Amino acid sequence: MVKSKALALGWFLVLILGSLAAAPVLGQAEGDEADAAVESPPPEPLKFVSTHRLRSGGTDISYTVTAEEVYIRDGDDEPTASFFTISYAKTGVERAEDRPLTFVFNGGPGSSSIWLHFGLVGPRLIDIPSDASDPGVPPYRLKDNPWTLLRATDLVFVDPVGTGYSKALGEKENEDFWGYDEDADSVAEFIRTFITMHNRWNSPKYILGESYGGIRTGLLVPRLQQQLGVGLNGLILISPALNMGTLPFFVAGNDLPYATHLPAYAAAAHYHGKLPDEWPDLKTLLAEAERYAGGEYLAALFRGDALSAQERDQVAEQLHRFTGLSKGYILRSNLRIYATRFIKELLRDEGKSIGLLDGRYAQDELDDVDDVPDGDAFSAKTGAIYVALFQSYLRNELEVDLVRRFIGSSDQAGQTWKRPGNGTGAFAGYVDVTGDMAQGTKDNESLRIFTAAGYHDLTTSYFATEYMLRHSGIDADRITIENYLGGHMMYLHQPSLEALSNDIVAFIEGR
Repeated sequence: MVKSKALALGWFLVLILGSLAAAPVLGQAEGDEADAAVESPPPEPLKFVSTHRLRSGGTDISYTVTAEEVYIRDGDDEPTASFFTISYAKTGVERAEDRPLTFVFNGGPGSSSIWLHFGLVGPRLIDIPSDASDPGVPPYRLKDNPWTLLRATDLVFVDPVGTGYSKALGEKENEDFWGYDEDADSVAEFIRTFITMHNRWNSPKYILGESYGGIRTGLLVPRLQQQLGVGLNGLILISPALNMGTLPFFVAGNDLPYATHLPAYAAAAHYHGKLPDEWPDLKTLLAEAERYAGGEYLAALFRGDALSAQERDQVAEQLHRFTGLSKGYILRSNLRIYATRFIKELLRDEGKSIGLLDGRYAQDELDDVDDVPDGDAFSAKTGAIYVALFQSYLRNELEVDLVRRFIGSSDQAGQTWKRPGNGTGAFAGYVDVTGDMAQGTKDNESLRIFTAAGYHDLTTSYFATEYMLRHSGIDADRITIENYLGGHMMYLHQPSLEALSNDIVAFIEGR
């Protein structure tokens, strides 16, 4: 029973990588209504255009917002899916094709793009506490975002099929697009269709993906560059999942996540004042934790049961030093600290759990003796805000009148995600896309990669991201790696938002 609950919690948290609120997927119509929907041609795509102005850094930015449906089609020119997208284009530009264009999506899989839209990238920003405190209840507020990436690039927000208002058409069902290859194929076709419709083939193009969006980005590189002839200038990865083998969920027989997540555990324990030793600052702590995790600890895990009792005790002492957990607990855990148990164990004596997506967050627990929490403290405190504000923004600022249900995040998509030759489910086996990225940099010798991670992210840990990129075969001078205070969505921490935005703008501008 305990094991099944742990797996269930793992599934819940994995499915919301880069997304924070689950909502049910609309079912298909039944009986005659379903038959009529299949036989009837889809209506003309919706399109809403509005103009706006924003002040950023002492400069006024005028821009056009286009909220529209974009149909993708099969080889017989029949529409198979409708992508509902919101794009932002700076006005007053002499040559639109010279201005960079960035396609933005979150992860999940099964997540819409609202988290990046209102957390970092877009011209409107969610007004949320920066200190990981509870944001309270409605009404919530949006504010102008002077750190919007619209400063440097036009923006296209991508909601994959089955998320947001995007949906399958004709004989297709949403589930037909839920898989590694199926999802990447459809998003690649959306990008090709969009740049054709908007005459942006010759614009500098960037892909910005968060969480599972890192895997989607890796899968898009060969599809866009090799299959569709869409050249890419850069990849921007926020808290990316790149290799399923570094995620701290289904870890049986795989010791890598224990080592690559140790520095993140140290960051969370330090934040909550649970470490037994005093450290001069977080930077010093993390440097020491990284050294131990990638050296003595990894070597000890490799030796497994061959460790002597004395060696096991020495490792447990070091893990206690970096995590604050008791030596007894660490020894009972066989020197392997499981992420979904760590977030329960760290503040157990206070009756609280911390967030897996952002270890700064904490909340009271109903069950103080279980080995895993009932939910995620970060998701519970932030998820509803995004959906509420997006709905308000769409209707009140963009004047888009849609009454059908908006899917912020679909748990059904992740549970049925298809992986060829390895069963079903989003994480049924390991997937590593760094090879696709590396090949993309060989095919395109100007392709660059920027990656950002939060020290307090216990899902896609910053140390795991660095490990994957340093072992990818990508030339080091083509990669920019930046780490920030905060969690999976480090941009909710105001200083990290400003630093990250400036770093991305510098990356796009080649500085």
